[in-house]
Amino acid sequence: MKTFSTVLFTIVLYVLFALALISFYDAQLQFAEIVKNPEPPWFISINLMPLTVFLLIGGLISFLFFKRSKRKHKKLASIMMIPPEFEEQDEREMMITAKACRNSYITLYIAVPIIAGLMLLYPFIQDRAPYYPIIVVLLIPVVQIMSYYFSMRKSI
Repeated sequence: MKTFSTVLFTIVLYVLFALALISFYDAQLQFAEIVKNPEPPWFISINLMPLTVFLLIGGLISFLFFKRSKRKHKKLASIMMIPPEFEEQDEREMMITAKACRNSYITLYIAVPIIAGLMLLYPFIQDRAPYYPIIVVLLIPVVQIMSYYFSMRKSI
């Protein structure tokens, strides 16, 4: 069963990933300015702190989950390929997982059009938040994870 800590760590990783993408997006904006105006001096700065934090915390979280899964599975391939959501012990857990997956799938039918509609706000906030599309796109898996978790909690 997916615990709250797993959901929390996954969302934290998505937030850190978004911050790392935003720093690369800022560098791409600087590069686009160089391409538009090729007159020297050329200068691109990249903030590597978000990427470093993402890799360090993501590596630590991955290591901890790998170590926890190592107790259950002996082969490295099964640790890497089987998500923790599908490590059911009996038929009851399989049914709960199936229902949570179904609810998560149905939630996407509602969330994706809403999130796509949020993209309509981009022209109005483009100057203040040019990285807005990154945040909006990464909302999709966060909504799916939250839906799965709450469905699991309700079924237990």
